[in-house]
Amino acid sequence: MVPIRRISALALTLLVAASVHADTPPINRIPLERSDVPESKYVAIVARVEAQPGAQLARHVHPGVEMTTCISGELDLLIDGKPPRHIVAGEHFQIPVGVVHAISFGAEPAVLIATFVVEKDKPLSSPP
Repeated sequence: MVPIRRISALALTLLVAASVHADTPPINRIPLERSDVPESKYVAIVARVEAQPGAQLARHVHPGVEMTTCISGELDLLIDGKPPRHIVAGEHFQIPVGVVHAISFGAEPAVLIATFVVEKDKPLSSPP
């Protein structure tokens, strides 16, 4: 028979591990650089995007252009009105201003470098 203390310790360990995992965001955006575009209403933002396996970015738009390179992992880029595009490490994509899109990440962690040239004082992304 297994002692109650041993079962309680195991249950506590599993609970702590689950809560740590639950608190980890599936997608983490790390700002790398931000620079005003001279004599314009735009700002350039470069970010490292880290996504856990199976993470999803819901349909959204940007108030400017997005240019992204997949460093590792893979994803499916879903642009309204177009067939899904499968992106793997080393490939890149561009999203024009105001185009509705979503991303589904693959079975491995993914890292992207994203550059946005967007209007100042507007949210980086918003629902369509």
